[in-house]
Amino acid sequence: MAQAHSDTDTMPVVNDSERADRMVALFSRAPLPQHLGMTLSFDDDLVALVEVPHAPFLDHGMGQVHGGIFATLIDTAAWFTAAVHYDTWISTVDFDVRLLEPVDGEDLTATGSVVRLGRRLVAADAEVRTAAGRLVAVGGGTFAVTGVPYA
Repeated sequence: MAQAHSDTDTMPVVNDSERADRMVALFSRAPLPQHLGMTLSFDDDLVALVEVPHAPFLDHGMGQVHGGIFATLIDTAAWFTAAVHYDTWISTVDFDVRLLEPVDGEDLTATGSVVRLGRRLVAADAEVRTAAGRLVAVGGGTFAVTGVPYA
């Protein structure tokens, strides 16, 4: 993953713990993560960790985890890893997903990483691993910084 570069020198200083708590609260209000059983946490470096326990409704017709679950995990982990650094909403411009291996009935964890924090555009990556640590998907996104405050 690429080294982060920042040019956000006008952002107000806020405690990292407060930033993470604000993002977890925002995540917790969204219906989709609740439905999927997803949880969000941040490590000490403000990297988002998104976990989803396996459930049969996450599988496609052949009994393996559906690709849309990987896409959701990648978008979510990348977005929150980036968003925690901003005081206003960032909007997904695009994201990509590369599915590396099928998954049969395992819990999944997505971990984000910042590529670049800019004034207008943000780039972040994410990887998805099984509970056993197997790398099963990678991807990333580009996000636009808006003037919309978090509600």
